[in-house]
Amino acid sequence: MEGYRGFLDHLAGQWLLTGTMGDVDLRQEVDAKWILGERFLSMYFNSITAEDNPTSDYEAVYHIGFNEESEIYVMHLLDTTEVPVECTVGRAKREGNSLPFLFEYGDMRFFNVFTWYPEKDRWSFRQSFDEDGDTRLFALKEMVRRSG
Repeated sequence: MEGYRGFLDHLAGQWLLTGTMGDVDLRQEVDAKWILGERFLSMYFNSITAEDNPTSDYEAVYHIGFNEESEIYVMHLLDTTEVPVECTVGRAKREGNSLPFLFEYGDMRFFNVFTWYPEKDRWSFRQSFDEDGDTRLFALKEMVRRSG
């Protein structure tokens, strides 16, 4: 298995993200690049949906790094949904070509599972949450490289 840097390098670049969040269609441009002395991969998500789409003003930034001492991937997620008072960090241990990030918000657990498909050079994100022992799907997303 390749090292953490090589694996995250597969996320670097320019992407088109499509998918659904419930019955809402998603379409975003994603730019991912190394920052902070190449310790974090920064992913900037910008919605490119029509103005009548409820996600048309959505933006997000993911900062993904790897803590070598604990061998854990971490994700700091900021978006236009809210400005939180406390920072919740997602944590994941790599499982093959997947990073199953877990964010714990009190009694609610949020999962964001990144999976890389090397034969297609594509990524998928499966987002779900668990509240009171009931796991529900939140969103399904796929990223393909943008040309040019």
